[in-house]
Amino acid sequence: MTFFDNFNSIRLIAAHRGYRTKYPENTFAAFHASIGRCHFIELDVQMSKDFVPVVIHDATLERTSDAKTRHRQLGIKSLKVSDWTLLQLKTLDVGSWFLDADPFATIAGHKLSPEEIRRIVSQKIMTLEEVLWHPALRKLPVNVEIKDHKGKKQHKQVTEIVVDVVKKTASQDRVLISSFNHDYLLIAKTFAPKISLGVLQDYSHPPDLIEYLRALGAAAYHPSDSIVDARLIRQLRAAGLGVNVYTVNSKERQQELFTMGATAVFTDFPELS
Repeated sequence: MTFFDNFNSIRLIAAHRGYRTKYPENTFAAFHASIGRCHFIELDVQMSKDFVPVVIHDATLERTSDAKTRHRQLGIKSLKVSDWTLLQLKTLDVGSWFLDADPFATIAGHKLSPEEIRRIVSQKIMTLEEVLWHPALRKLPVNVEIKDHKGKKQHKQVTEIVVDVVKKTASQDRVLISSFNHDYLLIAKTFAPKISLGVLQDYSHPPDLIEYLRALGAAAYHPSDSIVDARLIRQLRAAGLGVNVYTVNSKERQQELFTMGATAVFTDFPELS
């Protein structure tokens, strides 16, 4: 079984970092709210100082937590995720920033009720294992993006540890592992040949793209929308590869891509048509 065997549809909606236009990205609130609005969720994995995969996009804690006001209290000089232990990361508030930043004018547009707002301010950073075990999320397929740890002590082990978590939670069939660091994908294929892989790419395509993807053992290509056209999608689909395009917030563009044959689109506005 591959990741794509989870779906009856061939026009898949992926909730990019969860329902992040309404809730703080990469939190339980965002993931839970996306249920029924998407076919699968996408999340990002960074590694803690003690080598635990945690769900957060940025390599640093400034944007989506209160670490700037907490790190001195905890005696930590760095704001890098990789310099904080899991126990320290668990003390952070990763919800309140959303109320201040209001990145999608959700608050200003009165799109949240007081109860929903209260739910936002109680968010804590989750481990990958917690997401995959969580009863409310247990049946939801998940695209796990491993962020690049090059130059950090976690670099050599991050993929193996992530794969171990996927295996431990018996999630091999519902997880798609992706990364911009394609070496990670080769390692994942070595440790777990049956886990589906997605090759992330921006700006330009690797030479001999189809051969390149096959050499990686990829199930899908994840290109930026800016480098996608009908010819590319047609060639990849004819080669038996999925094409999952990021990040597509226009409904019109989503339909264009699906008409071209795209397998999935990642969007900040998950909505099943």
